[in-house]
Amino acid sequence: MIKNFNYRHVLLGETHWSRQRQELIETYLAIPDGDLLHYFRELAGIEDNCTGLAGWYGNNACTFGQKLGAFARLYLVTGDERLRKKAIVLADGWGECAKVSQEVIDVNGTYVYDKLMGGFLDMYEYLRYEPAKEYILQLTESAMKRFRTGIVRDGLQNEAMGGDMIEWYTLPEMLYRAWFLTKEPLYLSFAKEWDYPYYWEKLLKKDFAIGPRHAYSHVNALSSAAMAYLATGEKSYLEAIQIAYDEILTHHTFATGGYGPAECLFADEEGYLGDSLKANWDRDKRHKEYRNFGDSIVSRDDKWGSCEVSCCSWAVFKICNYLLTITGDAKYGDWAEKMLYNGCGGQPPITSAGKVMYYADYFVNGGFKSVEDGRMHENGCNFEWQCCTGTFPEDVAEYSNMLYYHDEGGLYISQYLNSCVVFEIENDAFSLENTSFYPKEKQLRFRLCGKKSREFELRFRVPSWANGKNTVQINGEKVEIKAEPNTWLVLKRQWKDMDTITIEFEFPLYFKPVDQYAPDVAALCYGPLVLVCDKMTLFQGDMKHPEKWMVPIQKNGYSFAFQTKPGHVKPFEHQTREFYPYYEVPQMQWYYMYNRFSE
Repeated sequence: MIKNFNYRHVLLGETHWSRQRQELIETYLAIPDGDLLHYFRELAGIEDNCTGLAGWYGNNACTFGQKLGAFARLYLVTGDERLRKKAIVLADGWGECAKVSQEVIDVNGTYVYDKLMGGFLDMYEYLRYEPAKEYILQLTESAMKRFRTGIVRDGLQNEAMGGDMIEWYTLPEMLYRAWFLTKEPLYLSFAKEWDYPYYWEKLLKKDFAIGPRHAYSHVNALSSAAMAYLATGEKSYLEAIQIAYDEILTHHTFATGGYGPAECLFADEEGYLGDSLKANWDRDKRHKEYRNFGDSIVSRDDKWGSCEVSCCSWAVFKICNYLLTITGDAKYGDWAEKMLYNGCGGQPPITSAGKVMYYADYFVNGGFKSVEDGRMHENGCNFEWQCCTGTFPEDVAEYSNMLYYHDEGGLYISQYLNSCVVFEIENDAFSLENTSFYPKEKQLRFRLCGKKSREFELRFRVPSWANGKNTVQINGEKVEIKAEPNTWLVLKRQWKDMDTITIEFEFPLYFKPVDQYAPDVAALCYGPLVLVCDKMTLFQGDMKHPEKWMVPIQKNGYSFAFQTKPGHVKPFEHQTREFYPYYEVPQMQWYYMYNRFSE
């Protein structure tokens, strides 16, 4: 096993991702404490002068726990004392309400219980906030009394489960974690109660006729299996999530790493992934509609989008971290890379009113980034302060936690954001700084600092797409070494202060078809980046060799851009099209990620 740095010892440089994180921090710090606590104070009969937050949060403060956890993690990665203080004020406020009214503890269904457990566990582990230990015990004792047992757990969210029993799939992750931190046996027994054998047995048999299931939850559930493996040592859990990783990444994801059109995974209809990108009038749409995870019939709806981006990113970051640390296999950094650059990395800022880009649109007939959402729940709540406002702050906290790993032999570099990490080899301190601005530029530059000279390994993850001419230099001298995709590029030597490493992975330009059922619908990629087109187009050209009919250009505001040569836009051969990175596209600008090819 290898270890990450658990939100410590890693600093982000000034990049798109650090600015994104700081924007979120300032927005969340500005939320009045009283508004975040208003729901609990109402339950407890404590008067205040606040109104609470609108939308989902105002209904039952469903993301309170996630916000607590995000504040704790963000404090560790930034050192911003304001975050620690706000987390403690909020946790203390919740505790005061719970002392006054048992209803504050008892009102929570599986969804909110899971989120509260995660938040208080983060407070306990990362901030040494001792009251959290009692809070998670009270919440769990209440849940053990109230939650129904012996019910069919096949992953369907239907009437049989009831409204208070949704998205229970990550409960084992939190309960096993509570057991690891406290050694209280009731957490271990309750975790086993919420196991998901239907899912694990299907995966172990490589039977992927799982039927339509909630997308985010069923990737998130893999983290529960990972914790079950760590707690029990039963290898079937690890095997199941490894099979799931390969299957979902290969057959159920878009080029971005996103998944779950209409929040659906494993739909019964073949080709549902590609169909979700097509309008209903499309001539070769295989299925006009399909059965969704809620056992309802859905068709493409622009308000459902193609990927629930914040939540989906969080589930991917977690399972990639588990698999990397458990196996040490470089390939498990691949999905996280896709979502880092093309998932949450492409999100516009959350507004002070709690509006967030819920879905990312990849449609053939175009999409745009927007924080506006025209839907309304049956209970009258709109889509402000919804689930993605809970996971997005967790995403941006994870930016620092997913870059570097270590063991006794050295350092592993999994992702390549501009950053610096401090680590130890045989009690001697070193730092490694990534001074490049990847992926805005292709060349990676690292500088090592340390007072002593030591022999150890630096292992750099070679991305899955890096199958071309990859080069390595140490202190300006070329090093002959194999750099195979999905492996670690291992540099072992006697390292000394101010050693430099330069690595360049050749960025290929390639189209990635959406799935085997729609091979003529494809997204253009450049290395780790998904590019989008400026106009809807039917292309004619060699899909396997776009470099033959596209040329690099300069486009204001974009790190990379390409233009087609004349003769490849059907039927107007004189026209050309431009492509540029999706993550750099601003709000409300139309783009076309997936494009059609003529036969």
